[in-house]
Amino acid sequence: MKSIINLFTHNWQRKLLALFTAIVIWLFINNSINETRTIPNISVRIINLPSDKTISGLMSNGMLNRRITLTLTGSKEVIDNLESSDLEVLLDASLAQSDDWSARISKKNLVSLNPSIDLLQHIAQVADVDYFVKFSRLMTARIPVTILQPTGTPPQGYEYLDIWPQHLIQTVSGPEEELSILKERGLEIAFNLNDISKSDLDAFKSQSGNEEISFPIPKKWKRVIIQCFGNDYQELNDPEAQNLTIDFLRQEFLPLASNIPVTVYYPPDDLETLNPEVLTLAPGPDFEKKYGVIFLTKPLYTKSVSRLFNAIVHKSMQIVIIAAPKAKRQVLSWSLQFINTGYLEDLYIASAIANSPSYKGIQTMLPKKREEMLRKRFRTYMNHLTLYLADMKKLHLKSTIDNNQIHVIAY
Repeated sequence: MKSIINLFTHNWQRKLLALFTAIVIWLFINNSINETRTIPNISVRIINLPSDKTISGLMSNGMLNRRITLTLTGSKEVIDNLESSDLEVLLDASLAQSDDWSARISKKNLVSLNPSIDLLQHIAQVADVDYFVKFSRLMTARIPVTILQPTGTPPQGYEYLDIWPQHLIQTVSGPEEELSILKERGLEIAFNLNDISKSDLDAFKSQSGNEEISFPIPKKWKRVIIQCFGNDYQELNDPEAQNLTIDFLRQEFLPLASNIPVTVYYPPDDLETLNPEVLTLAPGPDFEKKYGVIFLTKPLYTKSVSRLFNAIVHKSMQIVIIAAPKAKRQVLSWSLQFINTGYLEDLYIASAIANSPSYKGIQTMLPKKREEMLRKRFRTYMNHLTLYLADMKKLHLKSTIDNNQIHVIAY
């Protein structure tokens, strides 16, 4: 035991000095050893670009979408741990002699992005490499933007109606040759309904008291990707973008205030045997004859339409039974029809504008654009309207011919 202790205590000053000297020598040797390594995917930044020039692939942050691979020689300690994210290449465009610039990359072009790494001290050499940059004339153009149908599904209890506006104009500055292509192709943007929560729409419904909900697109969503500019995002700059809204309809069963008349359609091909003189519609359970007209008297409800639409059309609807020989159909077909649809559509437009909800997007729309949107919505409601019974099941009609009469059962 004493021998072990003597080993450390005997001439300990000399031994400590020797250990210190060894560490210094090791650090000196380790730092003096150079190593060469190729590092790919290094970003390139452009500075001092003339105001009338630009570069294909130049993004709004001054970075180029093309990266560079460099072979670096330097101290082993730094080179072994260096990542592409630790540095970037900085090119001064004011040094270019022509629009076709072959920039020679040297140690002076390296910029450290890692505060703990001093590239000037630890990088000894950059292998010869030229980075070609082509300058183009900077132009500004108006690019059409199409707002696509949203992806995803609406929150539970709501239906997607439409989005407005559907077309915008994006003012874009960039290389002349690329802008001409971009102008021809246009830009597209689509929103995801999955990003809208039920609580968001419920809040708007409680404010307006309307079953039609207009959800204003958040500012952070109003960005369009410019693919030819290195997939760079730009904020929508059309003033109309402030009106971007997605409209939803709260799914509710709405009572129909009027009984619906029921009539018969006699196809021309069968008029010789099936016509009003030989085949009539008979009253029956839930079907009452009044003033010579048969009405369906069961309480009915609608869905997938607004209260305003319901109020406009409820007295201008009829059920049409399509007559057919028994050889063709044992159970007759039927359809729901609207009378004088042009007048109903105009009345709906006028009523909708007169009772405009208070949300900003609708108020600031141009009248013509607003009318186009409402006409499209009216036609959508007509196509989607479905009749339901009091138990909220879809209305079904079973129509058969017996003794020269059409008998109808509603269920």
